[in-house]
Amino acid sequence: MLSACVYALALGALVGGTASDQKVLSPFADEGGSTAATAFAITYGYPVTQFALTFDSVLSSVGANSIINANDTASAGSESVIRPNVDTLYSKFVVDLSHADVILTIPDIGDDRYYVFPFYDFWSNNFANLGSLDKTAPGNYLLRPSPAPSQVGIELSDDAASPYRGYVNYPTAYGAVFARILLRNQTEDLEVVHELQAQIGVVEVPRPGPALAPHLTVDLLGGGALESLAPQFPGSFGRSALQAMFDVVAEVAPFNRPADPREAAAVAQRLAEAGVKDGSYSPPPDVDFTAANKLVSVSIAEVAEHMDSLGNDWENLPDEESGNFGNRYAARCYVGFLGYLQLVQHEAVYPAYTGSGLTGLSLGSDQSYLIKFVSGKPPVDGFWSITAYNNQSYLIDNSLDRYALGDRSNLTYPDGQPVYGDGDRNDPFSLLIQPSDVEPPANWTNNWLPAPAGGGNFTVNLRFYGPEGTLLPGGSYVYPVVTKQKAITA
Repeated sequence: MLSACVYALALGALVGGTASDQKVLSPFADEGGSTAATAFAITYGYPVTQFALTFDSVLSSVGANSIINANDTASAGSESVIRPNVDTLYSKFVVDLSHADVILTIPDIGDDRYYVFPFYDFWSNNFANLGSLDKTAPGNYLLRPSPAPSQVGIELSDDAASPYRGYVNYPTAYGAVFARILLRNQTEDLEVVHELQAQIGVVEVPRPGPALAPHLTVDLLGGGALESLAPQFPGSFGRSALQAMFDVVAEVAPFNRPADPREAAAVAQRLAEAGVKDGSYSPPPDVDFTAANKLVSVSIAEVAEHMDSLGNDWENLPDEESGNFGNRYAARCYVGFLGYLQLVQHEAVYPAYTGSGLTGLSLGSDQSYLIKFVSGKPPVDGFWSITAYNNQSYLIDNSLDRYALGDRSNLTYPDGQPVYGDGDRNDPFSLLIQPSDVEPPANWTNNWLPAPAGGGNFTVNLRFYGPEGTLLPGGSYVYPVVTKQKAITA
């Protein structure tokens, strides 16, 4: 087996040098001492826990560079992904470019169905996408280590003799693809999407030269030890949890550089100051874990406080802190905890309602929320939906098996006419969120999104895929008005 030094040198030759004079963007990057360094290491390294939770099962069942297609959307009880959408079917695979390149075959999905093949580096940056919004041509695309830092991303080919439509130049040795294909309904369209998924190809192709890293395996990711850490708030890790996480970070970080390779040396130095170096973790004798966790909590709270206002208490992270985070490590950590594998805003925005505070929404057993779309249908080039989650960020159990409402639902206007009918009508309409055990009158059934039985705490997310500019900060679209009221009953 090649040494870590050889791996790092080989990867450095492909994605850039290690020298850096650039400051690492972190709330405590300039603070000295092992405690501040440990806080930085937690913030920087947290995505490895989510990677393990999401992809350990993939590596165990099919290994890297082999695809797994979801046959159905998530349901109550599904815990493989936090805050899942129920609008698309997922196709996912772990990218391991340590020894070989990978050919991804994208089928002809058509112009009238939203889809996206998002490419994530090891640290969860959505650095490139292929899909319907970009009018991606079907065919073969080669995933490979980026020849240079300036070439990270999609490089389309105009060579008619090339076997590839283009190249996806990866900044890290490891990563992931988490494709989404729109599902129009849960009946006949399931088979249509299954046929499309069956045409997706993922094949390794030999690459000359030395290996860039060890093969990516479950053992390299901690042998399953990190999966239970992912749902924990990053500012709450104890000594044993940090040992497990940092041991993995120490092993994989040399082969998976920061998004800006000029920061590689600075990041490596900060990790070393925290004791994360040479393939393992050895905590400095003077580190204060409680104080380090407080620093992490403060940095995440600062990210949450600097949201873009969309109006009517709806907020969203700024574009530069959404999907592709660069050196904004606190934002990356925050999003990883709340919505791992987020897309960049060109593909999707995820407005969150904060009118009830950062903890989300809360209902009594006889209460409800009315969500009035005063500007009518959201203007999107893909699709939109609103999904409800319990206080653990999973889907809410209910007798209708209804977890979201959106543009493919049978929504109605107050007069009973369909919101998405054959005409061009675009009037205000309302959705009702109330406990799953409090059934509303029949005229509200189509527009009812069940909340937890008996009431309680929960959250909702709007999803706008292919958002038009009017949905972004400063746009003319008026976001829904949310009103808390008595439950609507027959």
